[in-house]
Amino acid sequence: MYYLSKWLFISLILFAFSGCATSNLSYNNRYVTLQTDKKFVQLDGRLIRVHSEGFGSLYLTQKVLRLAEGNIVVYEDAQTDSLYEFEPGITRSIKVIFDSRRTAIIYAKNHLFAYQLLLQNGRVLNVIAQQDYSQRLRILYGMSSAQLDKILKALDPNARHAYYRNVITLHKADSAILSKWNVQKVHFYPLVSPLPKLGAI
Repeated sequence: MYYLSKWLFISLILFAFSGCATSNLSYNNRYVTLQTDKKFVQLDGRLIRVHSEGFGSLYLTQKVLRLAEGNIVVYEDAQTDSLYEFEPGITRSIKVIFDSRRTAIIYAKNHLFAYQLLLQNGRVLNVIAQQDYSQRLRILYGMSSAQLDKILKALDPNARHAYYRNVITLHKADSAILSKWNVQKVHFYPLVSPLPKLGAI
Protein backbone atom coordinates (compact mmCIF):
# COMPACT_ATOMS: atom_id res chain seq x y z
CA MET A 1 0.00 0.00 0.00
CA TYR A 2 2.86 2.35 0.82
CA TYR A 3 4.46 1.84 -2.60
CA LEU A 4 1.14 2.35 -4.38
CA SER A 5 0.53 5.60 -2.50
CA LYS A 6 4.06 6.78 -3.28
CA TRP A 7 3.63 5.91 -6.98
CA LEU A 8 0.29 7.80 -7.15
CA PHE A 9 1.83 10.83 -5.46
CA ILE A 10 4.75 10.92 -7.91
CA SER A 11 2.34 10.51 -10.84
CA LEU A 12 0.22 13.44 -9.63
CA ILE A 13 3.28 15.67 -9.28
CA LEU A 14 4.46 14.79 -12.80
CA PHE A 15 0.96 15.36 -14.18
CA ALA A 16 0.76 18.78 -12.52
CA PHE A 17 4.07 19.85 -14.06
CA SER A 18 3.21 18.46 -17.48
CA GLY A 19 -0.09 20.37 -17.42
CA CYS A 20 1.83 23.63 -17.20
CA ALA A 21 4.19 22.86 -20.06
CA THR A 22 2.91 20.96 -23.07
CA SER A 23 4.36 20.08 -26.44
CA ASN A 24 3.30 18.00 -29.39
CA LEU A 25 4.60 16.62 -32.67
CA SER A 26 2.06 14.66 -34.69
CA TYR A 27 0.86 13.85 -38.19
CA ASN A 28 -2.81 13.49 -39.03
CA ASN A 29 -4.73 13.84 -42.27
CA ARG A 30 -2.00 15.54 -44.28
CA TYR A 31 -0.80 17.99 -41.62
CA VAL A 32 2.25 17.86 -39.38
CA THR A 33 1.46 19.74 -36.18
CA LEU A 34 4.13 21.07 -33.84
CA GLN A 35 3.20 22.71 -30.57
CA THR A 36 4.83 24.10 -27.48
CA ASP A 37 2.74 25.82 -24.82
CA LYS A 38 -0.10 27.58 -26.69
CA LYS A 39 1.80 28.18 -29.93
CA PHE A 40 1.61 25.75 -32.81
CA VAL A 41 2.70 25.33 -36.42
CA GLN A 42 1.07 23.22 -39.12
CA LEU A 43 2.93 21.95 -42.16
CA ASP A 44 1.06 20.69 -45.21
CA GLY A 45 2.59 17.28 -45.85
CA ARG A 46 1.17 14.94 -48.49
CA LEU A 47 1.76 11.29 -47.62
CA ILE A 48 3.69 9.48 -50.35
CA ARG A 49 5.10 6.41 -48.58
CA VAL A 50 4.60 4.46 -45.34
CA HIS A 51 6.85 1.85 -43.76
CA SER A 52 6.07 -0.03 -40.53
CA GLU A 53 8.28 -2.34 -38.53
CA GLY A 54 8.04 -4.23 -35.26
CA PHE A 55 10.91 -5.07 -32.90
CA GLY A 56 8.97 -7.02 -30.29
CA SER A 57 9.18 -4.41 -27.54
CA LEU A 58 8.83 -1.47 -29.96
CA TYR A 59 6.62 -0.63 -32.94
CA LEU A 60 7.78 1.90 -35.53
CA THR A 61 5.88 3.76 -38.26
CA GLN A 62 7.78 5.89 -40.79
CA LYS A 63 5.86 8.24 -43.09
CA VAL A 64 7.49 10.01 -46.03
CA LEU A 65 5.77 13.35 -46.68
CA ARG A 66 6.05 15.95 -49.41
CA LEU A 67 5.80 19.50 -48.08
CA ALA A 68 4.11 22.37 -49.90
CA GLU A 69 7.60 23.78 -50.66
CA GLY A 70 8.33 20.66 -52.72
CA ASN A 71 10.94 18.92 -50.58
CA ILE A 72 10.40 15.76 -48.56
CA VAL A 73 10.45 15.18 -44.81
CA VAL A 74 10.11 11.98 -42.80
CA TYR A 75 7.86 11.65 -39.77
CA GLU A 76 8.61 8.72 -37.46
CA ASP A 77 6.47 7.52 -34.58
CA ALA A 78 8.02 4.92 -32.27
CA GLN A 79 6.02 3.44 -29.42
CA THR A 80 7.12 0.78 -26.96
CA ASP A 81 5.18 -2.21 -25.72
CA SER A 82 3.24 -1.51 -22.50
CA LEU A 83 5.93 -3.30 -20.45
CA TYR A 84 8.85 -1.28 -21.86
CA GLU A 85 10.05 2.30 -22.04
CA PHE A 86 12.77 4.25 -23.82
CA GLU A 87 16.04 4.54 -21.95
CA PRO A 88 16.36 7.98 -20.30
CA GLY A 89 17.68 10.84 -22.40
CA ILE A 90 16.07 11.75 -25.70
CA THR A 91 19.37 13.14 -27.02
CA ARG A 92 21.04 9.76 -26.49
CA SER A 93 18.19 8.06 -28.36
CA ILE A 94 18.47 10.44 -31.31
CA LYS A 95 22.23 9.95 -31.50
CA VAL A 96 21.82 6.16 -31.55
CA ILE A 97 18.92 6.11 -34.03
CA PHE A 98 20.85 8.16 -36.61
CA ASP A 99 24.39 6.93 -35.83
CA SER A 100 25.43 10.55 -35.49
CA ARG A 101 29.05 11.49 -34.85
CA ARG A 102 28.08 14.76 -33.17
CA THR A 103 24.78 16.11 -31.89
CA ALA A 104 24.10 19.85 -31.51
CA ILE A 105 20.96 20.93 -29.64
CA ILE A 106 19.38 23.97 -31.32
CA TYR A 107 16.19 24.12 -29.27
CA ALA A 108 14.83 22.47 -26.13
CA LYS A 109 11.55 23.38 -24.48
CA ASN A 110 8.72 21.38 -22.91
CA HIS A 111 9.97 18.03 -24.26
CA LEU A 112 10.33 19.38 -27.82
CA PHE A 113 13.89 19.38 -29.19
CA ALA A 114 15.58 20.48 -32.40
CA TYR A 115 18.97 19.04 -33.37
CA GLN A 116 21.59 19.31 -36.04
CA LEU A 117 23.28 15.93 -36.39
CA LEU A 118 26.64 15.30 -38.00
CA LEU A 119 26.16 11.93 -39.66
CA GLN A 120 28.81 9.31 -40.44
CA ASN A 121 29.05 10.56 -44.05
CA GLY A 122 29.98 14.06 -42.84
CA ARG A 123 26.63 15.62 -43.81
CA VAL A 124 24.40 17.53 -41.39
CA LEU A 125 20.75 16.56 -40.79
CA ASN A 126 18.08 18.73 -39.16
CA VAL A 127 15.87 16.80 -36.73
CA ILE A 128 12.94 17.76 -34.51
CA ALA A 129 11.99 15.28 -31.78
CA GLN A 130 9.35 15.14 -29.09
CA GLN A 131 8.96 12.80 -26.14
CA ASP A 132 6.38 13.79 -23.55
CA TYR A 133 6.43 10.44 -21.79
CA SER A 134 8.81 7.52 -21.72
CA GLN A 135 6.97 5.13 -24.06
CA ARG A 136 6.62 7.23 -27.21
CA LEU A 137 9.14 9.09 -29.36
CA ARG A 138 8.20 11.14 -32.44
CA ILE A 139 10.69 12.53 -34.94
CA LEU A 140 10.58 14.82 -37.97
CA TYR A 141 13.64 15.29 -40.20
CA GLY A 142 14.82 16.45 -43.60
CA MET A 143 13.94 20.15 -43.37
CA SER A 144 16.28 22.81 -44.71
CA SER A 145 17.79 25.16 -42.13
CA ALA A 146 15.53 27.96 -43.40
CA GLN A 147 12.49 25.73 -42.83
CA LEU A 148 13.74 24.73 -39.37
CA ASP A 149 14.33 28.38 -38.42
CA LYS A 150 10.82 29.31 -39.57
CA ILE A 151 9.23 26.52 -37.53
CA LEU A 152 11.16 27.33 -34.35
CA LYS A 153 10.59 31.10 -34.60
CA ALA A 154 6.84 30.51 -34.97
CA LEU A 155 6.90 28.40 -31.80
CA ASP A 156 9.27 30.67 -29.87
CA PRO A 157 10.43 34.14 -31.01
CA ASN A 158 13.55 33.68 -28.88
CA ALA A 159 14.63 30.45 -30.60
CA ARG A 160 18.13 30.55 -32.04
CA HIS A 161 18.92 29.99 -35.71
CA ALA A 162 20.32 26.67 -36.92
CA TYR A 163 24.13 26.65 -36.84
CA TYR A 164 24.74 24.92 -40.17
CA ARG A 165 23.09 26.06 -43.40
CA ASN A 166 24.45 23.43 -45.77
CA VAL A 167 22.34 20.46 -44.66
CA ILE A 168 20.69 17.38 -46.09
CA THR A 169 17.40 18.05 -47.88
CA LEU A 170 15.34 15.17 -49.16
CA HIS A 171 13.87 14.94 -52.64
CA LYS A 172 13.50 11.20 -53.42
CA ALA A 173 10.95 9.13 -51.54
CA ASP A 174 12.75 5.81 -51.96
CA SER A 175 15.92 7.08 -50.24
CA ALA A 176 14.37 9.52 -47.75
CA ILE A 177 14.45 7.35 -44.62
CA LEU A 178 17.79 8.01 -42.92
CA SER A 179 17.24 6.60 -39.44
CA LYS A 180 19.03 3.35 -38.57
CA TRP A 181 16.69 1.34 -36.39
CA ASN A 182 17.57 -2.34 -35.89
CA VAL A 183 17.10 -5.17 -33.40
CA GLN A 184 20.63 -4.75 -32.03
CA LYS A 185 20.02 -1.12 -31.08
CA VAL A 186 16.52 -1.66 -29.72
CA HIS A 187 17.30 -4.64 -27.49
CA PHE A 188 21.04 -4.76 -26.85
CA TYR A 189 22.31 -1.17 -26.95
CA PRO A 190 19.55 -0.73 -25.68
CA LEU A 191 17.09 1.93 -26.80
CA VAL A 192 14.37 0.42 -24.63
CA SER A 193 14.33 -1.35 -21.29
CA PRO A 194 11.67 -3.02 -19.13
CA LEU A 195 9.52 -0.73 -17.02
CA PRO A 196 10.45 -0.89 -13.34
CA LYS A 197 8.12 -3.00 -11.27
CA LEU A 198 5.68 -1.06 -9.10
CA GLY A 199 7.14 -2.42 -5.86
CA ALA A 200 10.63 -1.20 -6.87
CA ILE A 201 9.70 2.50 -6.64
